[in-house]
Amino acid sequence: MFKNKLCLYSNLVRLNKPVGIFLLIWPPFWVIVFLDYENIYSFLSLIFLLGVIFSRSIGCVANDFFDKNYDKSVSRTQGRPYASGMVSRNEVISIFLILSMFNIGFLFFLNAKTIIIALITIPFILIYPLTKRFFVAPQFFLGLTFAISTLMAHTAFTNTLPDKTTWTLFITTVVWVTMFDTIYAMADREDDEKIGIKSTPIFFGNKDRLIIGSLQIVFFGAFFYFGISENLNNIFYIFLITAFLIGVYNQIIISRREPASCILAFKNNQYIGLLIFLGMYAEQLI
Repeated sequence: MFKNKLCLYSNLVRLNKPVGIFLLIWPPFWVIVFLDYENIYSFLSLIFLLGVIFSRSIGCVANDFFDKNYDKSVSRTQGRPYASGMVSRNEVISIFLILSMFNIGFLFFLNAKTIIIALITIPFILIYPLTKRFFVAPQFFLGLTFAISTLMAHTAFTNTLPDKTTWTLFITTVVWVTMFDTIYAMADREDDEKIGIKSTPIFFGNKDRLIIGSLQIVFFGAFFYFGISENLNNIFYIFLITAFLIGVYNQIIISRREPASCILAFKNNQYIGLLIFLGMYAEQLI
């Protein structure tokens, strides 16, 4: 019984689907490795890593809490613990509060500027699940929510306000998340249209693939600009071009809008984020 409950709680916070963690990790660690790569293995980096994991879990729990009735009608989400009735409302609220307490504890290791930005993030995390009801582009709102972590990384490791470089990475992250979450939402497009959920694939209509391709061009173009403006050496571009090729592959496999291919393309973005991180790290070592 206890073992089964732990499994259900693990699924509720999506530990069984770590791809979301990897996607959320890379943006702040792009900033960290660029600004202070020597401290990439520091205690502060560990706090950021744990904060990312717990924040993602909090977002997943909040999402399931608000979307229970919607999840019941979507084939991909019908088996989620709360939607299927295997976890009660009180259990969901309790887990949300426990995770939130841990995240509050992490704040004590951060400076005042970073704490202020972290507090600003809270309403974004809570409001995101509701944006699907009234906003035509909830994926963009999710991008804003994800991207705030880049600002936190800057203030945490420099104790200064974000500069032009970090704001560039902030905007680039918004574009990246909007793009890959649009791909993810393509898998649910038919179900979402039936139950009245709003999403960028529905909003973009038949131009969804064109817009995704355009967002990819903006994303990779921004990183090429970043590399040039920061005088990064060739090793960075080797990793960036490899990541770009994955992006091209993703664009090809979503051409028929098949759900399985869209999910695969979505997951492949974790490797894009990783390659960019490795490129920035390798550049610092040379």
